Amino acid sequence: GEYDDVLEWPFQGEVTVKLLNQLEDKNHYKKAICFNHETSDEYKCKKKKEDTNGWGHSLFIPHTNLGLNVSTNTQYLMNDSLYFRVSVNVHSKTKPWLAGII
Repeated sequence: GEYDDVLEWPFQGEVTVKLLNQLEDKNHYKKAICFNHETSDEYKCKKKKEDTNGWGHSLFIPHTNLGLNVSTNTQYLMNDSLYFRVSVNVHSKTKPWLAGII
């Protein structure tokens, strides 16, 4: 992206994706991907525009779980819409001002 050059590469940190429950502000569905010393550099390096290889969760949530669930009071799909919240927690060694602000 436009600001990739100001970031530290290879990326170290955690990316959390939440699918928001549209009935109340709890019971959101979330998955976290941690990029650390155990993660291959192939997945932590700055991507080129022509690079199409992805990495992450191939199955985020089954489609059958998107509708109304009365027992958990959750409904992720409503009026043909899904809402996501993405947060990034950066672990920077050379740019401490990036930590926790993206």
